[in-house]
Amino acid sequence: MYKPSKRVLAACLTAGVVFSAFNTTLGVKAGQEYDSSNVGISGKVGEYIEKTESEDPVADLTNGIVTKADVESAFAEATTADSIEDASGTDASATDASATDASPTDAKLYKQFQDRAICTADSKVNIRTASSTDADVVGVIERGGICLVDEIGEEWTKIESGTCVGYVANMYLAYGDDAGVWCENNGIARTAVVNTATLKVREGKDEGSECVTLLPEGEEYSVYSVSGEWTEVSVDDDVRGFVKSEYVDVTFATTRAVSVEEQAEADRKAKEEADAAWLAYLAEQEAKQQAAATQTANATNTTNTTTTTTTTQTTDTAAQPAAEQPAAEQPAATQTAEQPVEQAAPVQEEVATEAPTEAPTEAAQIAAPAGSTGVDLANYACQFVGYPYVWGGSSLTGGADCSGFTMAIYAQYGYSLPHNAAAQSGYGVEVSLSDLQPGDLLFYSNGGGIGHVAIYIGGGSVVHASNSRDGIKISSYNYRTPVKAVRILGQ
Repeated sequence: MYKPSKRVLAACLTAGVVFSAFNTTLGVKAGQEYDSSNVGISGKVGEYIEKTESEDPVADLTNGIVTKADVESAFAEATTADSIEDASGTDASATDASATDASPTDAKLYKQFQDRAICTADSKVNIRTASSTDADVVGVIERGGICLVDEIGEEWTKIESGTCVGYVANMYLAYGDDAGVWCENNGIARTAVVNTATLKVREGKDEGSECVTLLPEGEEYSVYSVSGEWTEVSVDDDVRGFVKSEYVDVTFATTRAVSVEEQAEADRKAKEEADAAWLAYLAEQEAKQQAAATQTANATNTTNTTTTTTTTQTTDTAAQPAAEQPAAEQPAATQTAEQPVEQAAPVQEEVATEAPTEAPTEAAQIAAPAGSTGVDLANYACQFVGYPYVWGGSSLTGGADCSGFTMAIYAQYGYSLPHNAAAQSGYGVEVSLSDLQPGDLLFYSNGGGIGHVAIYIGGGSVVHASNSRDGIKISSYNYRTPVKAVRILGQ
């Protein structure tokens, strides 16, 4: 009963019951904000009655026990306490004010771009030493390149990327969450890194859907789509499924800026490689021409020798009695003498099949198979990292799928394997996953049987033709769950 009574009293007093006793007038102008200096005494009295500890505040006021100065003092203390609360950040108005003070580089949805920007140009943009097109160029940043934002001006932004620090025109940048939206809308590739010990890959976006394989913590996979709590990833050519989004860290595959010095060094190396490739190509063509000339000369000599032998045989036959003809087996002797000509025939076949099926540069880059151990095979296989994945292919440089890659590698060491992962698992001797050695074949299940194969290269890693996005790459041996290992080549 006490509180409601005090509220009623406060309302009455503000209506004028005590107002006249203090002989005050309202002095607040229209539109003026209320604070301790201009709020009416009626409001102050009401505030005093509402908050005082007195048992009978009205009697205190009317009997003069509480004066106007007491009311003003109590109101001032209450106002000071409210100000302290506001300063602590608990007041709603203070929170609203800070929320409006947002930076263009804030990233609440795309954490990757917090305090960063993405280059949205059609190709590449110059990074300059100052905010002017007349300033020197220190490097370039390509479309989809990421940079740290130091300062945003009216027309230029100071950025850091790679080893470059300089200015880029604002029109070529998207900041913070806007950068993430731009990447979404422009097909920038994404990768997902597993952030839990073991992650299930399911056929559908449902925890009741079948698990097709398991992924270990720290491994990175290509992302096809993100839809709420599920992320679709590509594990290999035979597995594409869904994982819970909370268990992967998804980022866009961005690039960094390249400085003028770095570009000059890259150009120098590229020229050296191009020159070496051209010289190798010329040497190859000269070798072919020499082989063709030798073949033509051999063919001419063979024709001349045959003609001479035939003429001699005819002359001898005419000069001798008919009964002596079988005794002269001159053609057989001639055939023996000319045997090297027949052995030279395969040379023509090799030259013909050496037609340029691969780029000239690859001849200089890819070393021939060496040694005869699993380590040698593993080292040879690693040379093809970065070459494309092609379904049904078996070219080490032109494109291969997983079993086509292993088949082509083992063919270089004299082993003939079928172009099928499941079939390859039946070759060699099965070994324990705890006893892997370089050169061993590792097999992986797609939920319905063996669907992928890789070559163990040691150090807990494999090399394999993964998928069309990643091509031939190196991964951890348990980047997905291995189910079998076989050894074909000894150590």
